[in-house]
Amino acid sequence: MKYGFLTDKDETFSFRKLMTLVTLTCFAAAMIGFLIVNKFAELPASYQAIIAGVFAFYFGKEIFQNLTVRNK
Repeated sequence: MKYGFLTDKDETFSFRKLMTLVTLTCFAAAMIGFLIVNKFAELPASYQAIIAGVFAFYFGKEIFQNLTVRNK
């Protein structure tokens, strides 16, 4: 059975990716709600820094895990 983007490299279902998707959905709903309540004012700098840090850590970790070190 194929799940597309919710599978690992060996085509097994990834609960980690599912939980990331659920977290993204909750996070997006919270940010959209904040923007609606505050009449689409800009997010505070502290919010933006936290968002950038989380995304940088998550995607940076993925990049470093996929790097291979070659000895000559």
